[in-house]
Amino acid sequence: MKILFFGVHFPRPNNQTIGTWALSQVVALRDAGHEVKVVSPVPAIPVFITKVLRRGTSAVCPSSHTWNGIEVEYVRWPVYPVGPLAKWLRERPGLFVKLAWKLSKGKFLPIAEQFAPDIVFAHHGQLSGFVAAEVARRLAVPFFITEHNFNDIESCAKSAPRRRHYAEATRGISNWIAVANRMRNAMTEIFPGVPAVTVHNGAELIPKELRANPRPPNLSGRLVVLCVTFFYKRKNVPLLVESFDRIAGRHPNALLVIAGDGEDRSAVAAAAERAKHRTQIMLRGALGHREVLQHMLWCDVFAHIGVNEPFATVFSEAMMAGKPVIFSADGGITDVVVDGSHGLKVLPGDGESAAGAMDRLLSDAALRSRLGSAAANLANSELTWAKNAENMTGFFEAALRSRNSAIPLAGITELSTQSPSRLP
Repeated sequence: MKILFFGVHFPRPNNQTIGTWALSQVVALRDAGHEVKVVSPVPAIPVFITKVLRRGTSAVCPSSHTWNGIEVEYVRWPVYPVGPLAKWLRERPGLFVKLAWKLSKGKFLPIAEQFAPDIVFAHHGQLSGFVAAEVARRLAVPFFITEHNFNDIESCAKSAPRRRHYAEATRGISNWIAVANRMRNAMTEIFPGVPAVTVHNGAELIPKELRANPRPPNLSGRLVVLCVTFFYKRKNVPLLVESFDRIAGRHPNALLVIAGDGEDRSAVAAAAERAKHRTQIMLRGALGHREVLQHMLWCDVFAHIGVNEPFATVFSEAMMAGKPVIFSADGGITDVVVDGSHGLKVLPGDGESAAGAMDRLLSDAALRSRLGSAAANLANSELTWAKNAENMTGFFEAALRSRNSAIPLAGITELSTQSPSRLP
């Protein structure tokens, strides 16, 4: 089938770290036999503004690019999710997005009409999902939106403007996709009647050639705890540093390696500088995706203790590399990962709990091996993008059958049993 995908979080030729999971998913859909085209709305920022602010890769983003055979159209529109505008956009998204759609539909609709999709699919209802819904309704084809953030949905319970915006974006939707069961439950509670289902994110398989690369000298002989994440406050990276510092003295050959960047970078750097065992902490900065996968293979433990983490693909990648994971109890990964079987669960925002989990894994090679092996079996069988594409295809095909036979879509939600959420 022909799938038209909309995503604001999608790699750009001049910013290849944004939305890598979205590219991986559409490539998996293509590899599953579908024809996929991508439309990525980007802020229409003048070049001179980016020079003044020293940020804004959308200003010099080309209008089109091909990634792994996937054609992407980068469409400029007047939505600016930065600074105070981001706060206003979050509080009253409909006010800004509806106006942006009216001003930009002349760009989006011709692309869609020329491609003539069978299915329209998008990530994030607030921005690209709203555009996808408008396009799909114009073309009279089924559409789907996947959400990737707990707060995007849960905040609608207390915000009438946000609730109205998402209600409009999901009007007539075939299925509203959650990446975690907690998210799906919130969708069902706040938006009763909207067909919400869970389809977990996947991850790319670890390339065989990376497995043959030996550790570099600075990691040789060390017990490596790895964290890969964007530096936002809810990611709790400074807390991870402090937690590791608590137990580093008992493990003089241990090394905490942190890869990432973001708005909280100064707090992360300050925590590392304050650490008593700062020589056992390494900040690598932002890494490319292939470098991340390589570090997954080189580490002994993967730790990510951010709160409200929906279903981070880094967990699946670490598990595919055969590593035990340390994760917060409130995250979507708890749908599939079992505490004591694939990794260790910690209390959200609790440094002592995180320190205890790292101490336990660093102290017990047999435990690391057992949990890592089980994690690899789970990830490589159920948490791949190929599995995700298989699950999504089931929903797409059901929507097309329903459209052609006029059978109500409510009956197809049982397809969610294909999701790994039913794993023991």
